[in-house]
Amino acid sequence: MDFKKRLLIVIGIPLGISVVLIGIIVFIGFDISKRAEDTSEKKIVFLSRLAVADSLASLKEDSQKISGYFTTLENILPKRDRLVLFPKNINAIGAQNNLSTNITLGQGGTVGDKGFWQTNFKITGNGAIGDFVEFIKILENSQYLVNVESFDFGKENSSFKALIAGRVFSM
Repeated sequence: MDFKKRLLIVIGIPLGISVVLIGIIVFIGFDISKRAEDTSEKKIVFLSRLAVADSLASLKEDSQKISGYFTTLENILPKRDRLVLFPKNINAIGAQNNLSTNITLGQGGTVGDKGFWQTNFKITGNGAIGDFVEFIKILENSQYLVNVESFDFGKENSSFKALIAGRVFSM
Protein backbone atom coordinates (compact mmCIF):
# COMPACT_ATOMS: atom_id res chain seq x y z
CA MET A 1 0.00 0.00 0.00
CA ASP A 2 2.77 2.24 0.64
CA PHE A 3 3.60 2.09 -3.00
CA LYS A 4 0.06 3.10 -4.01
CA LYS A 5 0.09 6.03 -1.62
CA ARG A 6 3.38 7.21 -2.94
CA LEU A 7 2.22 6.79 -6.52
CA LEU A 8 -0.93 8.77 -5.77
CA ILE A 9 1.11 11.49 -4.10
CA VAL A 10 3.68 11.60 -6.89
CA ILE A 11 1.05 11.69 -9.65
CA GLY A 12 -1.82 13.34 -7.76
CA ILE A 13 -0.06 16.44 -6.48
CA PRO A 14 1.39 17.48 -9.86
CA LEU A 15 -1.91 16.58 -11.54
CA GLY A 16 -3.87 18.63 -9.00
CA ILE A 17 -1.50 21.55 -9.37
CA SER A 18 -1.82 21.23 -13.16
CA VAL A 19 -5.64 21.28 -12.97
CA VAL A 20 -5.56 24.34 -10.72
CA LEU A 21 -3.07 26.10 -13.01
CA ILE A 22 -5.15 25.23 -16.11
CA GLY A 23 -8.24 26.60 -14.35
CA ILE A 24 -6.41 29.81 -13.48
CA ILE A 25 -5.10 30.15 -17.05
CA VAL A 26 -8.61 29.61 -18.52
CA PHE A 27 -10.08 32.15 -16.08
CA ILE A 28 -7.38 34.70 -16.91
CA GLY A 29 -7.89 34.01 -20.63
CA PHE A 30 -11.61 34.77 -20.37
CA ASP A 31 -10.87 37.88 -18.33
CA ILE A 32 -8.31 39.09 -20.86
CA SER A 33 -10.78 38.40 -23.69
CA LYS A 34 -13.50 40.40 -21.90
CA ARG A 35 -11.13 43.28 -21.23
CA ALA A 36 -9.99 43.24 -24.87
CA GLU A 37 -13.62 43.53 -26.01
CA ASP A 38 -14.20 46.39 -23.56
CA THR A 39 -11.07 48.11 -24.80
CA SER A 40 -12.17 47.63 -28.40
CA GLU A 41 -15.61 49.11 -27.65
CA LYS A 42 -14.04 52.03 -25.81
CA LYS A 43 -11.71 52.61 -28.75
CA ILE A 44 -14.69 52.72 -31.14
CA VAL A 45 -16.53 55.15 -28.84
CA PHE A 46 -13.39 57.28 -28.56
CA LEU A 47 -12.91 57.35 -32.34
CA SER A 48 -16.54 58.29 -32.93
CA ARG A 49 -16.31 61.07 -30.34
CA LEU A 50 -13.09 62.23 -31.93
CA ALA A 51 -14.85 62.36 -35.32
CA VAL A 52 -17.71 64.35 -33.78
CA ALA A 53 -15.24 66.75 -32.16
CA ASP A 54 -13.47 67.21 -35.50
CA SER A 55 -16.81 67.86 -37.19
CA LEU A 56 -17.78 70.42 -34.55
CA ALA A 57 -14.43 72.16 -34.89
CA SER A 58 -14.86 72.24 -38.65
CA LEU A 59 -18.40 73.60 -38.33
CA LYS A 60 -17.26 76.28 -35.90
CA GLU A 61 -14.49 77.28 -38.28
CA ASP A 62 -16.93 77.36 -41.20
CA SER A 63 -19.46 79.40 -39.20
CA GLN A 64 -16.76 81.95 -38.41
CA LYS A 65 -15.91 82.12 -42.11
CA ILE A 66 -19.51 82.70 -43.19
CA SER A 67 -20.40 85.11 -40.40
CA GLY A 68 -18.77 87.83 -42.48
CA TYR A 69 -20.99 86.90 -45.41
CA PHE A 70 -24.10 87.22 -43.27
CA THR A 71 -23.02 90.73 -42.30
CA THR A 72 -22.45 91.52 -45.97
CA LEU A 73 -25.87 90.13 -46.81
CA GLU A 74 -27.43 92.26 -44.09
CA ASN A 75 -25.77 95.30 -45.64
CA ILE A 76 -26.93 94.33 -49.14
CA LEU A 77 -30.54 93.85 -48.18
CA PRO A 78 -32.37 97.00 -47.15
CA LYS A 79 -34.27 97.14 -43.89
CA ARG A 80 -37.96 96.41 -44.21
CA ASP A 81 -38.95 99.96 -43.26
CA ARG A 82 -36.93 101.26 -46.24
CA LEU A 83 -39.27 99.45 -48.64
CA VAL A 84 -41.55 102.49 -48.55
CA LEU A 85 -38.97 104.05 -50.90
CA PHE A 86 -39.15 101.08 -53.31
CA PRO A 87 -42.17 102.35 -55.31
CA LYS A 88 -40.65 105.83 -55.58
CA ASN A 89 -37.35 104.37 -56.86
CA ILE A 90 -39.16 102.10 -59.34
CA ASN A 91 -41.14 105.04 -60.73
CA ALA A 92 -37.89 107.04 -61.02
CA ILE A 93 -36.22 104.17 -62.92
CA GLY A 94 -39.29 103.99 -65.18
CA ALA A 95 -39.23 107.74 -65.86
CA GLN A 96 -35.50 107.52 -66.55
CA ASN A 97 -36.30 104.91 -69.26
CA ASN A 98 -39.26 106.85 -70.78
CA LEU A 99 -41.83 104.50 -69.25
CA SER A 100 -44.96 105.37 -67.40
CA THR A 101 -44.97 102.96 -64.46
CA ASN A 102 -47.21 102.20 -61.53
CA ILE A 103 -46.23 99.84 -58.72
CA THR A 104 -48.23 98.18 -55.99
CA LEU A 105 -46.73 96.30 -53.07
CA GLY A 106 -48.50 93.17 -51.89
CA GLN A 107 -48.26 91.05 -48.81
CA GLY A 108 -44.97 90.13 -47.26
CA GLY A 109 -43.69 87.26 -45.18
CA THR A 110 -40.55 85.83 -43.65
CA VAL A 111 -38.17 83.58 -45.56
CA GLY A 112 -36.10 81.04 -43.63
CA ASP A 113 -35.05 81.30 -40.01
CA LYS A 114 -32.64 84.23 -40.38
CA GLY A 115 -35.40 86.86 -40.54
CA PHE A 116 -35.31 87.70 -44.24
CA TRP A 117 -38.50 89.26 -45.49
CA GLN A 118 -40.06 89.09 -48.93
CA THR A 119 -42.72 91.43 -50.27
CA ASN A 120 -44.69 90.78 -53.45
CA PHE A 121 -44.99 93.57 -56.01
CA LYS A 122 -46.67 94.27 -59.36
CA ILE A 123 -45.49 96.87 -61.81
CA THR A 124 -47.58 98.03 -64.74
CA GLY A 125 -46.12 100.24 -67.41
CA ASN A 126 -46.43 101.64 -70.92
CA GLY A 127 -43.59 102.36 -73.32
CA ALA A 128 -41.28 100.95 -75.96
CA ILE A 129 -40.01 97.38 -75.75
CA GLY A 130 -36.36 98.45 -75.65
CA ASP A 131 -37.14 100.74 -72.73
CA PHE A 132 -38.70 97.83 -70.84
CA VAL A 133 -35.61 95.68 -71.41
CA GLU A 134 -33.40 98.48 -70.09
CA PHE A 135 -35.80 98.96 -67.15
CA ILE A 136 -35.47 95.27 -66.17
CA LYS A 137 -31.67 95.42 -66.39
CA ILE A 138 -31.55 98.46 -64.12
CA LEU A 139 -34.10 96.89 -61.74
CA GLU A 140 -32.03 93.72 -61.38
CA ASN A 141 -28.87 95.76 -60.69
CA SER A 142 -30.51 98.22 -58.31
CA GLN A 143 -29.95 98.46 -54.56
CA TYR A 144 -32.90 96.13 -54.05
CA LEU A 145 -32.69 92.37 -54.34
CA VAL A 146 -35.63 91.48 -56.59
CA ASN A 147 -36.92 88.27 -58.11
CA VAL A 148 -39.00 88.84 -61.23
CA GLU A 149 -41.49 85.97 -61.39
CA SER A 150 -43.54 86.93 -64.43
CA PHE A 151 -43.30 89.40 -67.26
CA ASP A 152 -46.36 89.84 -69.48
CA PHE A 153 -46.31 92.01 -72.62
CA GLY A 154 -49.09 93.24 -74.79
CA LYS A 155 -49.11 95.66 -77.69
CA GLU A 156 -51.29 98.71 -77.32
CA ASN A 157 -51.31 101.00 -80.38
CA SER A 158 -47.69 101.95 -81.10
CA SER A 159 -46.36 101.14 -77.62
CA PHE A 160 -46.30 98.14 -75.35
CA LYS A 161 -48.07 97.52 -72.09
CA ALA A 162 -46.35 95.33 -69.50
CA LEU A 163 -47.22 93.67 -66.22
CA ILE A 164 -44.23 92.62 -64.12
CA ALA A 165 -44.78 90.57 -60.96
CA GLY A 166 -42.12 89.58 -58.48
CA ARG A 167 -40.73 89.78 -54.97
CA VAL A 168 -38.37 92.18 -53.27
CA PHE A 169 -36.30 90.98 -50.31
CA SER A 170 -35.37 92.88 -47.16
CA MET A 171 -34.25 92.35 -43.58
